[in-house]
Amino acid sequence: MIRRNRTSALLVLISLLSLVLGVFFGSWTLLAASIVFLSILVISLKDIPPSKIDIDVRRNREEIHLHEGDDFLMDIYLENKGEDIDFLEVFSELPPEVEVTEGSSHNILSLDAGEKKTVSFQVSVPLRGDYPVSNIRMRTRDPTGIFRTKRVFESPLSIHVLPAQEEMKQGKIRPRYPKNRLGNISSKSVGIGTEFFSLREYRAGDRMRDINWKATAKNLEPITNDFEGEMSGDVILIVDGFKGSNIGSVRENTFGASVRAAATLSSNILADRNRVGLIVLGERLSWIYPGYGREQYYKILSQLSSLTSGGLWQLTDVQGLLQRFFPSRCLLIIISPLTNPKVTQTVYNMTQRKYNLLVISPSPLAIERRIGDEHGMISEKMYDLNRNNIINQLWRYCPVIDWDSNEPLEVAVEEVGRYLR
Repeated sequence: MIRRNRTSALLVLISLLSLVLGVFFGSWTLLAASIVFLSILVISLKDIPPSKIDIDVRRNREEIHLHEGDDFLMDIYLENKGEDIDFLEVFSELPPEVEVTEGSSHNILSLDAGEKKTVSFQVSVPLRGDYPVSNIRMRTRDPTGIFRTKRVFESPLSIHVLPAQEEMKQGKIRPRYPKNRLGNISSKSVGIGTEFFSLREYRAGDRMRDINWKATAKNLEPITNDFEGEMSGDVILIVDGFKGSNIGSVRENTFGASVRAAATLSSNILADRNRVGLIVLGERLSWIYPGYGREQYYKILSQLSSLTSGGLWQLTDVQGLLQRFFPSRCLLIIISPLTNPKVTQTVYNMTQRKYNLLVISPSPLAIERRIGDEHGMISEKMYDLNRNNIINQLWRYCPVIDWDSNEPLEVAVEEVGRYLR
C-alpha cells in the first residue's frame, strides 16, 4: 500500500495556494513557484513505487548453535515476484545482544522483476542465551521521498548461544573412587582394558585376539594376555549462582565465569569416559543426572546456556538433593566465587559423607580490577583477607583452585594436580 507522508500533503497545499494567490494578485513569482512544486509532484508520480512489495524472503537457516563470541554469516535471500523496484531498503531487526561485526543489517538495493539477490552480513553474540530473530522490514520510495510503500516480513531465526569453553589437554580431573564401568582410570588390577598387565594360562572362553602367540610357541601351550582394568567414575558439577555471589558487569562476572568453567570441565571429563552430572543454583534449583557421551554433553550445555543467577538457593540446599538422587562416593566439583562464609561448613558436611571434593573459585577481585570497579584500598584488602581466610579453611578438607577467569583454566587445574601429586 502506497503511503503519502506529510511532505506530499504540504507540497500539494503549497502548489495550490501559490497558484491561487499568483492568479489573484497577478504575481509571476508565485505562479513560477506553483509550477516548480507541481513539477516535483509530476516527477514523483512518474517514478512512483509499486503499490505492493511482492518479494519472497527467506534466511539461509532457521536455527543456529554457536558459542559465546563466535561469528556467523547471516544471509537473506530475496526474489522479486512483482514489479521493478528501483529503491528498496531492507532492514533486519536484531536483538540488542546481537552485534553486527561486518557489513550492515540495513541495506539499500534495486530489484528488477523476477530478479534474485542475497543480502549478507556477519554478526556475533558475546553473551550466552537464546535469541529469537523474526522481522525483516522493507520500504520502497520515489526519488523525492513523497510516495513510499512499507511491508514487514516474518522470517524466524533462533540463535542458541552456548557457553564458551577452552580445550584442556594436560589438566585431567579424575574421580578418586572409580566404579566398575569401562573408562580411562587405571584400576591396578586385572580387568577390561588396553594396557598389558600379565601372562596366564589359557582358559576356556578366552578370546583368540588375547592369546600371546610368542609365549604360546615358547611354552608349547596356550598363554593368554591379561590387561589392566580401566574404570570410570561419577563427577557432579555444582555451579553457585546465589543472588549475593554474582560480582562483575553484564559481560564479565563470576557467574558467567563459573558457567564457562562448568562447560569446559564437562567436555574434558566426559571425553575421559566418566559420567558427569550437573546441579545449578540460580533462579531455580536445576539438575541433570550423571550420564555419558555426546548426548549428555549437549544436554549440559543446553542447560548452562539458559541459566541466570540471582536466586535464593545456596550450597547448603544441595546436600539433601545429593543424598536422595545422586550416587554416593562421587567427585563433587563446586564452582563458586566463595563470597558466603557458610560454604566452609557445607564442604565439611559433604566430606563427612565420603564425597571427594574439589573447589574452583573464579576470583571476584580479579574481575573487579579488570572492569575498573572503584573500591577503597581498605575495603578491598578486607574483602581479600576474608576470602583468603575461607580458602585457607577449605584447604583443610579439599583442594581449592583460586582462578583468575582471564587465565586458562587448564593451567590452574594442572598446578593443583602437581601439588597433590
